[in-house]
Amino acid sequence: MAQLTIVYWRDIPAQVIVKAGRNNAKRQLDERFEKAIDRAAMRAKLRDSDSYLAEWRRGAAIPCGDDLEAEADACAARLEADYPDERLKMLVNQGGLETPEV
Repeated sequence: MAQLTIVYWRDIPAQVIVKAGRNNAKRQLDERFEKAIDRAAMRAKLRDSDSYLAEWRRGAAIPCGDDLEAEADACAARLEADYPDERLKMLVNQGGLETPEV
């Protein structure tokens, strides 16, 4: 069975990966996500490579359908819709986190 995983920088999604055995489909999200990640990293003062790289994570793998390309496209489209510019701006202002650090 295929597994879908979302790659995040802190709480900002960046990529969708769908795997079944040795086969996979990957979707990089729109450039606005990449720009939001870069701005959030600066806001969080994570300017050196090690600090920045340490914040990347994979979400839990979830079962999905066997059409890897369609699943990757559908998930990427959902994320694009779930993260309008306003939400990305809020995440940037909070250093990439859904809940601000105290």
